[in-house]
Amino acid sequence: MSPTAPAAAAPPKFKRSAKNYLLDRSFQLKYAGWLSGMTLAVSLALGAVLYWQTEKTVAIGSEAVQVGQEANKAGKDAVAQSQALNDKLENDAKASYGDNPALLAAIADANKAESDKIHGRAKALSDLETKLVQKQDAIAKQRLLLLATLGSALLLLVILLGLAGIVITHKVAGPIFKMKRLLKEVGEGKLVVPGRLRKGDELIEFFDVFATMVEKLRVRQEREIEILDTAITQARSGGLDGPVLEKLEALRKHMQSDLDAK
Repeated sequence: MSPTAPAAAAPPKFKRSAKNYLLDRSFQLKYAGWLSGMTLAVSLALGAVLYWQTEKTVAIGSEAVQVGQEANKAGKDAVAQSQALNDKLENDAKASYGDNPALLAAIADANKAESDKIHGRAKALSDLETKLVQKQDAIAKQRLLLLATLGSALLLLVILLGLAGIVITHKVAGPIFKMKRLLKEVGEGKLVVPGRLRKGDELIEFFDVFATMVEKLRVRQEREIEILDTAITQARSGGLDGPVLEKLEALRKHMQSDLDAK
């Protein structure tokens, strides 16, 4: 019978760290880059639409300011024309009614009232132009702030999704990396599965099937060692000695070392 294998020590707990998140650079960077690229493309499309819309808003504001400037100019022209007309009316009135001070005063008051109305409308147009210019400046500043904020947010989103892609693919690349190493060890004859996958890893069911396969290979090799022990005992009882027995014992020792490997 084969000697009892020593109890396996508890497998060490794996801890993720930033330095081992890129276990398979080509695989992880490929899909993280693909995810970031798609996000960047969508972000650029949304940014272009927003830029176009804000450009239209600024253009409408510029047109409104231009209309206000033209209205203000028209108001100033009306004031100048009104002043010239008032001066002419007063001069004509003095020439025609110079001997009637009361009538001249009434005409002057009427002209002043009309002139005040025109001045008031002109001032309202001037104030409107000022407000439109101020609103246009506010819209331009708000547009720049909006575009800068959106650009920063989208850039941050691209970076975060790229990092998220690395983290997500790590949950696949980690198990694949470990299984590649274990498959190599099994190919070398070491029938030991040290520990399990980490919590949150993918391919856990696949890894469990692999671990079950290794365990079955281990059981089969233990039976083969038992058969080999029986053959060695019978060979010694029959007086067999020399190179043949040494090879059998060396083979038995090698098979047992594969089972005891850590």
